[in-house]
Amino acid sequence: MTTQPATPLSELNPVGAIYPFAERFRVATASTTSTDFWNIPAKTIITMVLVRVVTAPVDAGGSNIIVGDDDDDNGYILAASICCGVTAGTIYGDAIEERGAYLNDVGGTAIATHAGKWKTYESAGTEMSIALSAAVDTEGVVDVFVFGYRYTG
Repeated sequence: MTTQPATPLSELNPVGAIYPFAERFRVATASTTSTDFWNIPAKTIITMVLVRVVTAPVDAGGSNIIVGDDDDDNGYILAASICCGVTAGTIYGDAIEERGAYLNDVGGTAIATHAGKWKTYESAGTEMSIALSAAVDTEGVVDVFVFGYRYTG
């Protein structure tokens, strides 16, 4: 049996390209029904999701906001209180304990540094969604910022 010599790294060619992206979606919601707002393209890696309150929903009882996908409704943002005194400009997802299982190795438990997780979508057909834990009296509006990479090859 003959052994082929290893190809030197200097002779390897790229098999594709990687492109960073940052997307912003404006979403209005007042319901516990999950609202799909993005059909995630094939060959996408999502590394961070942030939610910025534009107009907080109005509700005396309080409600939480979650962001996820078809497989895990809070995979990106865990239940974060969005009523009862929340002001425009409030950001969710910047604190590690607000991140869902896709972005946090310890599933919402506060840790000292970013866990370094991400979610990869090899094929199209999965949608990102947002929902509230309780219906509210007046609809709220948020911007959802999605950061990551798309790749070819």
